[in-house]
Amino acid sequence: MTNHPIPPQESIWAAGCVVARTGDDGEPEYLLAHRPRYNDWSLPKGKLNKSETFLDAALRETEEETGISVKKPRPVGSVGYLTKADNPKVVKWWLVKSGGGSFKPNSEVDKIKWVSFDKAIKKLTYTNDKAVLDRANDMQLERSAGTIHLVRHASAGTRDELDPDDANRTLDKEGRKQREAIRNLLMNHPITRIGSSNFVRCVETVQPLAERLGIPVEREVALIEGSHPHRTVGLIHDLPQEAAVLCTHGDVIGDLIGH
Repeated sequence: MTNHPIPPQESIWAAGCVVARTGDDGEPEYLLAHRPRYNDWSLPKGKLNKSETFLDAALRETEEETGISVKKPRPVGSVGYLTKADNPKVVKWWLVKSGGGSFKPNSEVDKIKWVSFDKAIKKLTYTNDKAVLDRANDMQLERSAGTIHLVRHASAGTRDELDPDDANRTLDKEGRKQREAIRNLLMNHPITRIGSSNFVRCVETVQPLAERLGIPVEREVALIEGSHPHRTVGLIHDLPQEAAVLCTHGDVIGDLIGH
């Protein structure tokens, strides 16, 4: 699978960092920021400036808000949600190591804390931040083999045995409802890649999620109907430490589970 960014589409776009350091006990500690405007505890993040890349924004916002320099960024994934004003927002996250520095209260953040993973999970205000930290902590401890969200395509009517071009079958009314539910469910998890069978119904199933998160749909032969389980397993093995959504067909999923 190849991974190329696509232009933002009608969302608020932001980027942030999970900042890690090693505590006195040898275990990871994470940096939390308190924002007086919202009276919340969150991971440092902010909106992109014009012509700024996501990574540049993540590093800049983190250093501006916390005074902590950061290094060695590793992508955690993209998360989407609706703001209190019902505006769609997407945040792309990186795990970074602390390079040191000193904090000065500012208009965005009035205090910061270094805490253990367990304390951070309890203190963070938002569920999305907790999901991001959970994945980042696995990455930090190098115990994550990655996460695969395996999705069967949404409803696409009845197969026409007389039509040889079944690959072009599109989602029906129920399927279009289902794909919105799939988007709303998965956009709350950190996602780094989206792959799909090249059958139209599969691509259509994950397209709303891809557009919301700004991640391209990568068409994969290993996910097409009738694909041998060895090929599908090979694709999954090629996604170490990724958080990927793979949309395929019922027979592929059944064979994969049986395999």
